[in-house]
Amino acid sequence: MKTLADLQLHWQQTLNNLYPEREINNLFRFALEDMFGLSNSEQLMQRTVEQSNEFRAKIENVLLRLTTGEPLQYITGFTYFDNLKLTVSPAVLIPRPETEELVEWVSETLDADFSETIIDWCTGSGCIALALKQRFPESTIIGYDWSAEALEVAKQNAKALKLAVSFELQDALAIDASEQKVSVIISNPPYIPENEQELIRSNVRNFEPHIALFVPNESALLFYEAITQKASQQLKSGGWLFFELHEDFAEETRQMVEKTDGFSTVEIRNDLQGKSRMLRAKRSAQ
Repeated sequence: MKTLADLQLHWQQTLNNLYPEREINNLFRFALEDMFGLSNSEQLMQRTVEQSNEFRAKIENVLLRLTTGEPLQYITGFTYFDNLKLTVSPAVLIPRPETEELVEWVSETLDADFSETIIDWCTGSGCIALALKQRFPESTIIGYDWSAEALEVAKQNAKALKLAVSFELQDALAIDASEQKVSVIISNPPYIPENEQELIRSNVRNFEPHIALFVPNESALLFYEAITQKASQQLKSGGWLFFELHEDFAEETRQMVEKTDGFSTVEIRNDLQGKSRMLRAKRSAQ
C-alpha cells in the first residue's frame, strides 16, 4: 500500500525537469480527481490507495505521457472552462484562463437578459459559445470554424451540456456575403506568427493544432482584419466586437479596428497577468 504522498513524490521526481513543482502538484491532483474519482478533500486526507495492477498501469501510463509533454487535458479527454466540463482532443486548443476573462468582459457589457444573436468565429471546442449560452440562455449563438474535426468536438460538448448552440463549417478568411445582422461578434483566432514557434512551450507547440495557433509572419493580423470586416457589415448599431489578442500586437489591432468604418469606441483590457489580451469595440450608428 502506498499513500498519495508517496505517489506525489514519485511524480515530482519524474517530472521535475519538465514542469515547476506547483504545476506538477496540480497535474497530480487533477489526474487523481479526473481519472480516478478521488476528490480534492479525499486527497487532502492523504487517503491510502490500493495498488492494484490496473491502478498502477493506469497511473504510470499517465505519467509516461506527461513526460513527453502531452497535455493532461488531452490524456483525460476533457477540461473545465467557465464552470463547464468540456471534451477536448488534439483537434482543438485547450481553453485558457484568459479566454474566460474575455467571456466575463462580454457578461459585463451585455444586459443580464440579453436575448439577441452572437457569432463566435474560430470556435474550436465551442468553449466561448457554450459559456455565453450558459450565461445568456435566451440568446441565439452560432459558432463557426474551418475545421470539421473541431466542430465535431464542439457539437459533442453542446450535446453533453444540453446547450442549444449551432456549430457550422465556415472559413473566417472567406468573403462573407451574409446579410444577417447580429448584436455580438467574438473571436479568439489564430494569432501567433510562425517565427515564434520556438518561443512557446513545447507541450503547446508539439501537441495543440497549429491551424488554431499560427499565422504567416507577414500577416499577424490576418484573422483580425477579416473578422473586423465581417463585423463592420454584420453588426447592428450599438453591437459589439470582442477579440482575444496577441499582447505584442494589441495596439496594432486596436488601430486597425479604429480605422475600419463603423467603430466608434475601441478599448484594450489587460488580463489578470497585466498583459494586453482583450479588445472590445462598439458599432456606431449606421
